[in-house]
Amino acid sequence: MIQAALLSNQLRLKCTGLQAAGVVLTGEFDCTLSAGVVHVLRGANGVGKSTLLRTVCNAMPAQAVLFKPDYGLRDELLVHEHLTNVLQHLRCEESSLETRLAQVGLSDWQFERIGTLSSGQRARLGLCTLLLAQFKVWLLDEPLNALDADGCSVLANSLCIHLSQGGFVLMASHVDAQQLLQHMPGVSLCNHLIQGGELLSESAVAGTGINTTLESVSKPKIPIAALLRREWVLLLGNPQAVLWGALFHWMVLSFFGIGLGKPGVEFSQVAVWVSLLLAVLLGAKDWFAEDHRVGWMRFVAHLNPENLGMYWLIRVLATAVAQMAVLVPVTGLLALQFGLTVTQGVQLIVAMIAGLWAIVPLLGVVALLVMLTRGGAVLVYLFALPLLVPVLIFGLEASRAVDLGRSAAAPLAVLISMGMLACLLGPAVARRLIQLIQE
Repeated sequence: MIQAALLSNQLRLKCTGLQAAGVVLTGEFDCTLSAGVVHVLRGANGVGKSTLLRTVCNAMPAQAVLFKPDYGLRDELLVHEHLTNVLQHLRCEESSLETRLAQVGLSDWQFERIGTLSSGQRARLGLCTLLLAQFKVWLLDEPLNALDADGCSVLANSLCIHLSQGGFVLMASHVDAQQLLQHMPGVSLCNHLIQGGELLSESAVAGTGINTTLESVSKPKIPIAALLRREWVLLLGNPQAVLWGALFHWMVLSFFGIGLGKPGVEFSQVAVWVSLLLAVLLGAKDWFAEDHRVGWMRFVAHLNPENLGMYWLIRVLATAVAQMAVLVPVTGLLALQFGLTVTQGVQLIVAMIAGLWAIVPLLGVVALLVMLTRGGAVLVYLFALPLLVPVLIFGLEASRAVDLGRSAAAPLAVLISMGMLACLLGPAVARRLIQLIQE
């Protein structure tokens, strides 16, 4: 556990010990970082450099950010779309976008898809994100690996801008960081070594450093409009993520129709519901995985941990609407294929919409549990299957209400209430799960 204290021009880190996967990495240490100095963390592989950076970052929300070359970058987005999202999340004016792109040498690439960029260009774009975010403490994990000579110059210029504003830099690197000082006149470099479970610090060299006063940092809340816009842009950039479930739904039920001829109404409705729930369940594990891999969830958390609940809720609601948009037409076609009447088809679709509203928030929590177990998707899905049973029961009840001479109001009300309850309780649960995932 680490306690971090920001003083006027110093950052003091006091640690009671670091562990990873049950292995003790370091014992107690007390370390002080100076503003305007590049602090370099060295050590062999597996000694705890990345763990230390991650722990420091988690201890300083809205003040520290952990940077990796692919920081927050989604391949399906254009460069300017990604940066616009960052600016909107930070409540900043978009007029600064051109300036930041010029600083990292990407002015001519703003309308290119991120997936087409080279590793060096992606690292530069990550630096652009850092400059926009304006965190006071930069924690850089191997930032020199993907950079050429020009990229190192860009990194050095970015660090100079940050340090001149009173920022702190702690960088883990196997590469000799002295090459950065060639582009950073007057900036000191201080080496820290993790060895034998201890953190050893050397005195600063090559410069006098920059002495500035650190201002207090507020914890901004992300505008809901920015969260909604990002979900829309991601959907347009990666529509197959939703369309795959609709294709699965249609193919499974089409094979039922081919193999069984014209099944009965009751069997058709059961088959539609089972196929529908499986189509949504099988894709749930990927809802948050990519944002976690590229560090976007960490970015949202570091602005303000309270943002995580709203981020989860917006993602879940956007997913529910997208699933309804593609699965409703497919279900309508399947109702015709199975020979259901118009009334039966309509009540099936209405019940299906209520069922999706009920199940998607629950699966949103399941998706985070899959990530928390680091690959234990099968076990989590086995745990989640009982949650689908009430949706299946009340969904079938609502689908067959007219045929049974009953009102569909009661089962529909239950499904809607399940969704509302999950949306009310889910953000708090999701916030805690995401924090555990990042730890």
